Amino acid sequence: MEFLTGFALACLLLIFVLIGRDFGRLAVTKIFLALLVAAGGFLLHPLVPRNYQWITIDLQVLVPALFWLLCQFAFTDRPKLKSVWAVCALYSATAPSIARAIWHRDSVGGVIQFFGWTLGESFEYLILLNALWVIVSNWSGDLVESRRKLRVAMLVIVGFAVSSAVISLNFRLAGEYTRAIIVSITGFVVAFFLLRGRVGVLYGDLTNGRVALPNQVSETEQKEPAVPMRSDALIKLDEIVVLKEEEIRLKAAMEEGFYKTENLTLKLLAKKIDLPEYRARNLINQTLGYRNFNDYINQLRIGDAAQCLLDDHSVPILNISLDVGYRSISSFNRAFKDIKGVSPTLYRQQATEKVT
Repeated sequence: MEFLTGFALACLLLIFVLIGRDFGRLAVTKIFLALLVAAGGFLLHPLVPRNYQWITIDLQVLVPALFWLLCQFAFTDRPKLKSVWAVCALYSATAPSIARAIWHRDSVGGVIQFFGWTLGESFEYLILLNALWVIVSNWSGDLVESRRKLRVAMLVIVGFAVSSAVISLNFRLAGEYTRAIIVSITGFVVAFFLLRGRVGVLYGDLTNGRVALPNQVSETEQKEPAVPMRSDALIKLDEIVVLKEEEIRLKAAMEEGFYKTENLTLKLLAKKIDLPEYRARNLINQTLGYRNFNDYINQLRIGDAAQCLLDDHSVPILNISLDVGYRSISSFNRAFKDIKGVSPTLYRQQATEKVT
């Protein structure tokens, strides 16, 4: 038992040092490091003297909320920190600790038991499901090939471990062996990927949409022909010609208004411009600098919509949203505010006030 716990702890420390050293400046890394500390609390709880177990208990409670936060920063370009899910995460991370500081769980019931512990535990399952949904829903639109494949695998592994830990804790099944096995397996797999030098798992340094580590090239990039960057003066002339031809086809399709296509996907776009899907992904990512396909399409749609709002003030906003490819006014309003910083109504109103 001591050997297994020691092995799991060594894996956590190894990951902590490697990630903290190479990527400590990134927000997503700081969240991941905090998750490792919370995992350490889960692992060491049975070994800590009873008088100090409140510390490891409070650390364990943070695990679901930190995992949800990690998914927000790792899988979305705009983390939803002002949402119902964020409130659930905050409640699940704080309510049990506050209640534990005032009452002993086994000595209270009714309303205190519900709001102090039961509700928070229910929120843990909800935010875990939401975190896993974030992984799935944002996977297909990710344009960074190595990150798209590897970080999903990594977070599924971590997600499984977090879910197992939460279930075992809430149903009081977390014995010493259970804790050590969960952390050992997860820690070993994560350490294995990191020591193999795989790129873009969670925290790659993104420059112009690319994931890169010093002196490292992912196996994915070796197997799949990479579209060269415009700024690379050493690429071959024929590669430049191919790149330009692909870029011209993409530009022509967008000038025709293909971005207005409802339910547009990368697969449909690749078929339109007669490219393999991975080439279309690399073209948008490495040439145009977008990390997410939906962001690229939204930029084109909202740019068009903004101009329509200014050109004719009599056209209803709903009509404009449908014309540029959105299925509902709510999705249009959300995308417009993300890009322009204000709602379509306020955008048109501000433009009118400037003219008058």
